[in-house]
Amino acid sequence: MATQIFRALMAIAAVFDLEIRQYNAVNAFTNARLDKPVYCYCLEGFDQNRHILELLIALYGLKISPLLWYKELTSTLAKFGLKPILGTNCLFTNRRLIVFFYVDNIAVLFAKKDLLRLEEFEAKLLHQYEIRALGDLQWFLGIRIERDRLSRKLWLCQDSYIKKIAS
Repeated sequence: MATQIFRALMAIAAVFDLEIRQYNAVNAFTNARLDKPVYCYCLEGFDQNRHILELLIALYGLKISPLLWYKELTSTLAKFGLKPILGTNCLFTNRRLIVFFYVDNIAVLFAKKDLLRLEEFEAKLLHQYEIRALGDLQWFLGIRIERDRLSRKLWLCQDSYIKKIAS
């Protein structure tokens, strides 16, 4: 479903000559607090190997972590004034920006005239989380994006995936 939404958004971006910026949430799951107590033993090699630790934040490997991160991010997007698009789980808009995310990958589409809105959104996002602003969209979910802005064409290339499978 996410790749179908992504392809549709890329078509919209090409036809309407929208800008596309990309972001990556660093250690995304650790931004979410656990909603129930979770305990674990110290890792092997630590001096306190007889102690039990209480986890306070979601970690990679916990089954609940992706859902908690999803709830955290969607709550933040709502606080920023974005509303979810009905029928999708990863698409939000405020009529000036279109935000699409898949786990820790975030893409934002906007018209050139709305650059100030994008900069405001970006500043809030970077203040809220440790996020890497990666500039114009070039890669997303392993798909390379090539654009011909003058003719309003966009290509989604999976050549690196093909090479990986072939080798």
